Amino acid sequence: MKVLIAAAECSPLARTGGLGEAVAGLAGALRRDGVDITVAIPRYRHLAGFGVEEEAPGPARAIARVDSDGLPVLLVDDPWSFDRPGIYGPDPGSGYDDQWQRFGRFLVTVREMADGYDLVHLHDAHTGPAALHSPVPTVFTIHNSLYSILGPLAEAADLVGATPEDRAPAGSIEWYGQANYLKAGLVGADAVTTVSPTFARELSADASLSGGLDGVIRTLEQPVVGILNGIDTGSWNPGNDPTLPAPFTATDLQGRDQARRAILRLSGLDPGRMLLGMVTRLTDQKGIALLDPSMDRLVEEGFRLVVVGNGDLDGMVDGWAARNPESVWHAPYTEDLARLVSAGIDAFLMPSLFEPCGLGQMYAMRYGAVPIVRLTGGLADTVVDLDEDPQRGTGFGFRSFTPKSLLKTIRRAGRILTHHPRDWRRLQTNAMSTDFSWVMSAARYSDVYRSVAGRGVS
Repeated sequence: MKVLIAAAECSPLARTGGLGEAVAGLAGALRRDGVDITVAIPRYRHLAGFGVEEEAPGPARAIARVDSDGLPVLLVDDPWSFDRPGIYGPDPGSGYDDQWQRFGRFLVTVREMADGYDLVHLHDAHTGPAALHSPVPTVFTIHNSLYSILGPLAEAADLVGATPEDRAPAGSIEWYGQANYLKAGLVGADAVTTVSPTFARELSADASLSGGLDGVIRTLEQPVVGILNGIDTGSWNPGNDPTLPAPFTATDLQGRDQARRAILRLSGLDPGRMLLGMVTRLTDQKGIALLDPSMDRLVEEGFRLVVVGNGDLDGMVDGWAARNPESVWHAPYTEDLARLVSAGIDAFLMPSLFEPCGLGQMYAMRYGAVPIVRLTGGLADTVVDLDEDPQRGTGFGFRSFTPKSLLKTIRRAGRILTHHPRDWRRLQTNAMSTDFSWVMSAARYSDVYRSVAGRGVS
């Protein structure tokens, strides 16, 4: 089967977070599994000069073909749309006002290219309307359900080739008088997936997670299929990671002690009774504020915290560090530091308000850090609470999104570390032994592809 994957990101060429990693990971795994995969992304300014150019369909000037770690990637060259700073905006967290137009032009090119493939796999709202009237079957995957891409109805519908029926009230692209690209992908695709089974269920039940599209999701002919993302277990491997002070495995954790000492030297923190870590965007979604009422109390009880990342809540975290310089440390994100923190902390905090899949907890578990998470979305699918299954447990979870619940769970983890070291060691072994590779996920996507291709174009 010949498949075109279209997305706004594909690591390492263009990445701002999980989308780029997921697209590259899935495409690589499918290709190793024998699927003829090609990825298409915009040719952003930083990719100018990459690849060998060829003639392009649609509004693009050209297509540049590159090899990215053995994966063929087509860079859609549209200078009017993408010869600008950044991917979505000039600064992290910012966005251009004309996203509907930029990505509308991109997805039109994608649809023009589709004739050469058996199936097109579209990712997130940036490509959603390409599912409308596609010449080949389409699969649409939701990564960020709260980023719909809205635009003026008449202009956007004209740009993406929507019919009068599509733009009519309650039509495939119409949303309260605007064009909604996420809705177009949901309604137009032959199959819809998202990045974890639990998040698939949550999308149809909670309007706050779907941008109000839960009703649309419930009326889809086929239910949304939840397929958990994977991680690159070849690269993220503590047994041969060159960025770590020493290698280690699930059966020999001595190298984790060296990583811990390196973190303490780098941060200037005193050891305390338990070293907690977060590698995350500092936003409300990640549950950072749940720590605020309890931080000084946790410090008094001997907990130490390392935070790696940036975002809207930098000031809050910097305030914790200013009040408790020997107990809290904040540093900007680098991948090497993320690896070191995952390798050296005792527990990894991820108390998210919602989490479609989450990668941070998978990386942390792979490196022997026991996760403390809110059991939502992909976190509920990847972390087994110790109390719920003592033999198979991999971490600690809570459900109520409150500071009290998080504090209680951190203290519960601290008691196990201090008083039940064998239980803690079993948690680490179970976590490190969990298979988070793309193998099973790619097989599930292959099943979806075959099912969609068998039904033909809707």
